[in-house]
Amino acid sequence: MSPTVLLVLKHVVLLVICLVGDKLLQIIQKPPLLKAVVDNVTHALIGLIATEIVVHQFRDQLGRNELWLLIGFGFGMSSWIDVDHFIEARSFHIHDATNLTHRPFLHNSVIFLVLLVATSLLVNVQENFSTSIWTAIAFVAFFTHHLRDAIRRGLWFRAPYLNYSTAPVLYWLYIALIQLCPHAVIQLLEMQQRQLARSSSAGASIEYRPLAVV
Repeated sequence: MSPTVLLVLKHVVLLVICLVGDKLLQIIQKPPLLKAVVDNVTHALIGLIATEIVVHQFRDQLGRNELWLLIGFGFGMSSWIDVDHFIEARSFHIHDATNLTHRPFLHNSVIFLVLLVATSLLVNVQENFSTSIWTAIAFVAFFTHHLRDAIRRGLWFRAPYLNYSTAPVLYWLYIALIQLCPHAVIQLLEMQQRQLARSSSAGASIEYRPLAVV
């Protein structure tokens, strides 16, 4: 199977997960636990596929163990974000966790903006690609999770002197941004790869000549 066909299939799978997961949430209203599980699994699977698309692009720069750890991290982080519902509710009961009167702290979209800025800085100021890609995958997890939630509640930005929620994100825009997210991250990380390649070629081009003996 050619790389292009494989990539198209991944995007089709990503689209199907979004559509099916969101449709199931409309159908399933009770019990609340089943609805919460479907919602959380959909978040996790979206994070998984988006992360795999990014990681696959840099498979030659990553060890096998780190590659699988990154994929697992993207999958787990996309799901784990919802733990803040239980922390804010101070309860393990699903009814309490899903009936908060406010947005829980990990759903503050300033987080993914900070991760995006951090990734951009790491790409430009240091040579450790591993640090950059781990930060980038954290961004993918938070961005895809927040964006999917935003089709119902909008994005929420909370910072000193700021407490702002946007209107709900249009569904077609959500789908488009979910599909584009991994490729935007790939382009950002490839900037660092090009810088490292230029540094290596510049170092290799320096010729050292022995001092002439007089």
